[in-house]
Order: sequence, then structure tokens, then C-alpha cells
Amino acid sequence: MMGSRRNKTAKKSGRQGRYSDEIREELNTNFTRGATLATYHVEREKTDRQKERDLRASRRKLSSILLIILLICGLGLLALTQFSGSITSVSSNAPTLQNADTAKYQKIVGEYMSKNPFERFQFARRNNNLTNYLATQAPEVKTASIEQTGLLQGKLRLEFREPVAMWTVAGQTNYVDAEGVVFARNYFGMPAVTITDNSGAAGSGNAVASSRLLKFVGQVTAELKKNNGGVVDRVVIPTGAIRYAEFYLTNRQYPFKAQIDRVAASQAADIAAMTRYLDANHLTPSYVDVRVAGKGFWK
Repeated sequence: MMGSRRNKTAKKSGRQGRYSDEIREELNTNFTRGATLATYHVEREKTDRQKERDLRASRRKLSSILLIILLICGLGLLALTQFSGSITSVSSNAPTLQNADTAKYQKIVGEYMSKNPFERFQFARRNNNLTNYLATQAPEVKTASIEQTGLLQGKLRLEFREPVAMWTVAGQTNYVDAEGVVFARNYFGMPAVTITDNSGAAGSGNAVASSRLLKFVGQVTAELKKNNGGVVDRVVIPTGAIRYAEFYLTNRQYPFKAQIDRVAASQAADIAAMTRYLDANHLTPSYVDVRVAGKGFWK
């Protein structure tokens, strides 16, 4: 009897021990170590909040990535609208422009862009440099710029120099504008002022009406007109003259002898001062010499 009771007690204790292990394992599965019923819900709430924070962080990260992609696409589209891959047309202040001339300027601009590829973008373009580059091969160009006309397309805008005087020797005609720039291609009408060479030196191969002389004539002509000093009708290089020229003004039969080594603006101011003096004193000389600064002689 005692043996049976011991066996029954041992079996019951074994079952209780097994049940206790199962309950303990279940509790360990559902509760963290040291957790109680009072702290379980708090820990569970913290876990939910962490998941929500992680979800929000993921959403912010995705939003940032999407914003960056949109920004890159926008910048790319903006760059395309600023890019001139080719010059499709040419406009200018000239009355007419032949196709051959248009192709010539497009070719020069293409060479410049090849040497400066980043300047195909409008925001990086240096129109002054472009103008200077064009002027080295086409001095008749005064200014040049490229305007964006469409996607990857540009329009070349040219301003040509207008001549104020011309000189022809040995079949070659050169022009000069108000800034004193000499050029050979003229898109406008013939200028009213002509240079007549009576020195006899041009035929011997000396460049009497050189760029220096033409520059001086153009600047004096422009300064006289600007300061109401008179309108130049023609310019003559006298026989044997090298460093001076004679300016004939409209409605005056006598010339003004001017030194080409002097500053053009100062020389023009002396001519204008002499015209006012002669008119005020009703004088009609055979010539006026203003080659010395601040002084005038007449005969």
C-alpha cells in the first residue's frame, strides 16, 4: 500500500513539475524577463510606437529620395533649355545678308563653341569673348550674341559696323566706322566721306592710308558730328604728306590740316573751335592749320 501511494505521489509530482515547466515556458514566451502584468502593456506600447516611428522615418526617407529625383530631373530639363547645340538662324542689323555670309559667320561661331564647349550653355556664355573672336576673322562685326530659340537650338544675333569713311587704292576698298575700326566688308550704303590720296606714295607700295590713318579719320569725323563741329565731306592726303591729312567740311571750300599723330578727339575739338572763330569773325581763309595742339593758323 505504501509503495502504491509513493508511486501515485511521484507520478503526480512529475505531472505537476511538467506542467510547471510548460507554464514557465509559455510565460517566458509572452513576457520579457523581469516583466510583470503592470509593465507588459507599457513595453508593448513602446514597441508599437517604435514601429510607427520607423514607418515614419521610412516615409521621410522615400520622400527625400523622390524630391532629389525630381530636383535632378528639373535641373536636367533646365540645362537642356539653356543648351545651344546648333545655330539654326542668323539675324542682323544689315539690310540684306547673303546665305554665303550667313554660313561664314555660323562656321566661325561653331569653331568658337568647339574651343569653348561649356559656353553652349546660355548661363555660361561670354558674348564679349564671342564678339572678340568673331572680330579677329570678321572685323565688320561690332557685337555678337546667341539667343535661345528652342530646345537645343540657338539664334545668332549680329550687329555690323556702319562706315563713316572709305578709301580705295589698288582696287582694294577699306572702310572705317565711328570707333575707328577698319574693315573691308560693308553691308550698308557707301559712306559720304571719301579719302583721296594725292601723295603718290600708295602706288609705290607704301601703306599711306593705313589702318592708323583710317582710324584717325573715322574718329575725327564722328567727334566733329557729335560736338556740332561740322560734317566732314571728304579727306585728302596732299602730295608728299605722310603724317597729316586735309579735312574738307560741308559748305566750306578750304581744308583743315590735321596731324594724325595727335589724339583724334583733341584734334576734332581744335577744328570745331576754329570753325566757330572763323564764323564769328566772318573769315574765309584758303586753309586752316590745326596740327599744333591748342593753336590754329590760317592763310
